[in-house]
Formats: sequence, C-alpha cells, structure tokens
Amino acid sequence: MKGNFGKIVLMGFMAVAMCFAACSSDDDNVETPPENNGNEEVTDSTLTETEWVVDSAEVWSEREGNKIFGMMYHNPATTKKQPAVILSHSSSLTHEAMSGYANEIAKIGYAAYCFDFCGGSDKSKSDGKTDEMTVFTEVEDLRAVVKTVKSLDYIDPSRVYLLGSSQGGLVSALLADECPDDFAGMILFYPAFNIPEMVKMFSGFGDLGNFGDFGDFGGFGDWGDFGDFGDMMSMSEAYINSIKDFDVWSHIGKFPKPVCIVHGTQDMIVPISNSEKAVELYPTATLNKIEGANHGFNTANLGSMGSLMGGSADYDSVVMPIVESFLKSGK
Repeated sequence: MKGNFGKIVLMGFMAVAMCFAACSSDDDNVETPPENNGNEEVTDSTLTETEWVVDSAEVWSEREGNKIFGMMYHNPATTKKQPAVILSHSSSLTHEAMSGYANEIAKIGYAAYCFDFCGGSDKSKSDGKTDEMTVFTEVEDLRAVVKTVKSLDYIDPSRVYLLGSSQGGLVSALLADECPDDFAGMILFYPAFNIPEMVKMFSGFGDLGNFGDFGDFGGFGDWGDFGDFGDMMSMSEAYINSIKDFDVWSHIGKFPKPVCIVHGTQDMIVPISNSEKAVELYPTATLNKIEGANHGFNTANLGSMGSLMGGSADYDSVVMPIVESFLKSGK
C-alpha cells in the first residue's frame, strides 16, 4: 500500500511541471551566425522536399542578462525566406528532447528552432538556476527567443509557429494569447494546463523543491529509471507561489489563429480532458487523440520517468504526419 501511495504522489509531482512560450521584447539578443556542419551545399533555390538539405547551427538569445542556448535546423542553401517553428520542451528536459521533431520539421521546408529554458534543467546550456525558474520566466525566455528568430535574415517573420510539449505547451499558449499577431499558428503536445491544480494538490507533501527528501518515501529510491529526483524537475518556492493561484483558463483560448492539439488517450499526468476543454475555447482548434499514448510520444520526451510512463512506446510515426499536415496547410 505504501508503494502504491508513493506512486500516486509521484504522478502528481510530475504533473506539476511540463512545458512553456514568447512574443516581441525590448531585450537585446545575442545571435551566433549559422555554420555549415559539413552537409553538401545546394545552390538550387527551387528544392523539392526530397532534396531539402538540413543543417544545424547554434543560435543564442538573451533575456535580462541570461544567455539562452538553442539549435536551428534549416536549409542554409535556399535563397527563399523560410517559415519557422519554435519548439519549447517539457519541464526538466532540454532542447534535445525536441531536436528530433525539429529535424523532421526542417525536412519539409521550415526552419525549426529548439532551445533550453533558463533554469529549466540541471543539464540546460542556458544561463539561470533551477530554483529561479517559473512558468512565467519561461514565457519571457520564449519571448526573447521569438524576437531573435524573427530577426534572422533567412526567416519569414510573418510565418512563425509555436510548438510546445507539456509545460512548454502551457508556456506557448500563454504567449500566443498575449501576442496573437506574432504567430501564424500553434501546435500543442499534451499541454499542461492543469499545473496550478496539481501544485496546490500536492504542495502539502513537504518541500517540493528537493526531491532528494523523498528518496526513501514509498521505495522511490529503488525505482530504476527514476534515478536522482533532482534531475526530474525544480519545484522551488518561487515556482509554487507564482503558479498555484493562477487561472490558466482565463489566460488561454483567445488566440485566433489555427491551433493543433495532440494528446494521448492514456495520459496519466495531464488528463486529455484538459485538451478537450481547451479546444472548445479556441476559435479555430482541432484535437488529435493518439490512442494508447501516455504523457510523451517517445522516450526522449519522457525524461526520467522512463518506461513507467510508457517510455518504450514510440508514437512519432502517428504524430509527425499530423504536424506536417497542419504546417503544410498554412504555407
């Protein structure tokens, strides 16, 4: 019984932190020019999809003195300005969780940028401490990133899309409602609109900011893939206090452009009912249900939760056609 209760508590903690977003800012941005990584150069600007050459390069932004690391996937040879997709990762992860999606999106003619939120993970290449990260600092990170991406000479600033997973989905949705004219559309993977409810529900179980305190609770320390709870998420006092009384539903749903929500029917962290409610709020939105999928569509997007949350399953072969169809419809 003790072990089962421990699992329930853990699921609650994980639901508290999963995703985030951005619009125009007055902050100065630091950009590293794209570099060729050895791909063969192509000079034909009328490339077909099968001929599209994907290269990657570091691109840096800055927010209030914090440098934000990111990777841009795009075709450096074409002379045409490219539409762009900015990908925001889930809580406790890094840009690497979204790099596979970015690479695939770049293959269909988009520039795709994934980045590390400041303090979003101990493994983040961006500045910032995990105990200073909140949903709202991530919104500001995304805002700075959007400004940088739109300033690049190979980007069409009128065709910039947001794509966020879990907490990154919440962040993206908040920014899109705040700055609707900055974006052409938005894709949300299992957006964590329930974070405030989960924070309030589980904040009574002790210091959420230090998962090490829970190492012996319910046998957590022996759960294989779970490893060090400090790697999973940062639940600082600042994070908890900033979000626990926040009304998500009054701050999303007004974005007038197309919205594509993708959610697993077996999500144990963010029930699909949250996306069902959200799709009714947006003027133009569709909900794509992925049968049998849990929270995260591949192992990279599950992080420390590993196989317990369905990490062995890979739904990208179902998810990517949905993403591609949505983006192509807006080109």
